[in-house]
Amino acid sequence: MMRAWNLIYPVGIYFVVTAVLLFLLDFVLPDTKGSHLFRQGITSLSVLPFLYSFYRQDSFWRGEPLGKKEFLLTKREAGTVFLLFLAGGCFALAWNNVLSMVHISDYSVSYNRIRETFYVGKFFMEFCVVCLLAPMAEELLYRGIVYKRAKDWLGIWPGIIVSAVMFGLVHMNLVQFVYAGVFGIFLGLFVEKTGKLHSAIAAHAAANLTSLLRGETELFSFMDKSLPVMVIMTALLFLLAAGLVFGALHFLSKGGRDYIL
Repeated sequence: MMRAWNLIYPVGIYFVVTAVLLFLLDFVLPDTKGSHLFRQGITSLSVLPFLYSFYRQDSFWRGEPLGKKEFLLTKREAGTVFLLFLAGGCFALAWNNVLSMVHISDYSVSYNRIRETFYVGKFFMEFCVVCLLAPMAEELLYRGIVYKRAKDWLGIWPGIIVSAVMFGLVHMNLVQFVYAGVFGIFLGLFVEKTGKLHSAIAAHAAANLTSLLRGETELFSFMDKSLPVMVIMTALLFLLAAGLVFGALHFLSKGGRDYIL
């Protein structure tokens, strides 16, 4: 029971802190379509110290005290993170296509309501919040804390699945549960294979970036013109994502001299 509680309470604290911050913001910055994203950015930035304190404490108890090397990347690791960034974007596009083809959003009124307030700010603000702050906070929580605690308790694969399910559930709508739950499995694998949280943050950022570009620009509109085009592009994107992941892990495993960036 205590082990399960250790997985749940960091998520609970995350939501309590977020709720308190939003309550306080109501006095100075009421929630409107224009301010919604800015408020989200403030809360994401504010919870980072709380999450990092848990992450640092867990690392200490595992005998892995954090130092500069935890945050610095070697050239090989940086290359791996870049490839996984591209893989995350390709997979997100393909998985979004699959969910679009099965019309899963038709069964989630709450998702449609969230979407109405999602792309409401200036692009720079959306990029900062959606593609930088949110991935950092969520990956620190779900892969840095929840996954590693679940792994210590249950092992690698159960830990990956538990963290992915929790990541999906907290979105509280069917579309994002399916989307984030499946994607969370890959994010957990990236962290396990690379040993760095950077890989999950990068892939998560890429996934959010593709969603942002798809919602705000016509960059990917060619995939929506017909079902055959969408099916073909989805298959190609899945293959490309798999190739990029394979290439990233192969690149990481290569021997030879490496340097800290």
